[in-house]
Amino acid sequence: MKQLARFCFLWLALLTGNAFAHTTPITLYTGSSEPFTAYVAGPKDATKGVVLVHDWFGVSPFYTEAAEKLGNLGYRVVAVDLYGGRHATTHEQAGALLGGLHDDLAARELDAAIKFSSEGGRRAAVMGFSMGVKHALSAALRNGSVQATVLWYGETVKDPGALRHLGGPALLIVGSHDGPSAQESSLAFSKAADAAGVGAEVYVYPGADHAFAQPLFNQGKTYDPVATGVAWELTESFLSRRLH
Repeated sequence: MKQLARFCFLWLALLTGNAFAHTTPITLYTGSSEPFTAYVAGPKDATKGVVLVHDWFGVSPFYTEAAEKLGNLGYRVVAVDLYGGRHATTHEQAGALLGGLHDDLAARELDAAIKFSSEGGRRAAVMGFSMGVKHALSAALRNGSVQATVLWYGETVKDPGALRHLGGPALLIVGSHDGPSAQESSLAFSKAADAAGVGAEVYVYPGADHAFAQPLFNQGKTYDPVATGVAWELTESFLSRRLH
């Protein structure tokens, strides 16, 4: 019986591994010919693509797993590395990397990633986590080819005039314990999107803290797997409805 159980486990592991969409590093170039690294996943002939922007830890297991997850759903994923190969495992390291990040270079890299993702008429979305939310939203505002924007717990825009430049709707997911004004800020974003006529879906998960999906944040003390699962369900539904 033990041998049979071991065989079934190995067979299941192999089956799962073969079905999973692994990431592959590639080199892309900005409009100014600056090279940068991104990780791609999913079928090359996909009709829908997602550009990912990491949180302040950089390319972490959570980030590559997010790319693999979306790739396994059939999206062509381009996960950009804004830190040039560096990454963090502690708040101190992450803060240092964030302090050295140049917003103008990050913008050029994301613009290039969106252009790459949109090649061949592929419908494109951008998705950012925490620190990456600001950059993802800014990229969506600059690039009319972006048809959907997904934002997980980060800095947003409350100006209807600015949000009118979005080429499609947005999804914002935050935890109710994400700072004293998380719910008020989310409501302000929703109202601004309504005023801009672009529409936004906003979900505030009760009891969840900032970066509830990132095990590295706060040494895992505020990691919430249930909230993370719900956030992914919301994201999958949003992308399937909006990228068509």
